[in-house]
Amino acid sequence: MAEPTQRLFFALWPSSELRDGLLQAVTPLRDAAEGRLIPSENYHLTLAFLDRVPERLIPDVVTAAKFVVFQPINLALDCYGVFEQPKVLWYGSRELPESLSVLVAELRDQLAPLVALRPERIFQPHVSVVRQQNQLPNLEPPAKLLWQASDFVLVHSEYGPGRANYTVMERFSAASA
Repeated sequence: MAEPTQRLFFALWPSSELRDGLLQAVTPLRDAAEGRLIPSENYHLTLAFLDRVPERLIPDVVTAAKFVVFQPINLALDCYGVFEQPKVLWYGSRELPESLSVLVAELRDQLAPLVALRPERIFQPHVSVVRQQNQLPNLEPPAKLLWQASDFVLVHSEYGPGRANYTVMERFSAASA
């Protein structure tokens, strides 16, 4: 019998006010999209994708994340972009704030002994908006939106009928929050 697992990731999770701002900022992208729109309640900024984690390791993953020390993050979302593979249109940032870079690196360092992480690549801060589309529509640059994050979350992801359902399992606060 296979060991029970849960599909997990760490992310910055927007407040309801920020989520409203995100939806407003990406409306031109959503309106021009031909792919599958991601529901705004699923908007987040992935820090580390863990995929399927054995349930017996989840307490250790939570403990490891508690050791991550980071400062509050000020992230300016100011551009649209595309990942040709896996065919995702996104709203993100041209700049990677040092505080966000440190958070991602610290999180990966803490998790590496516990779970197999995807190979490290250049981190592009973004919120996925449309799936199954690999061409960016010709649009005016988006409005700039400031995301002030003083915590990050561990999220459980389940695929439901036609979409993913996300449940925040745990929150982790910044050092000075």
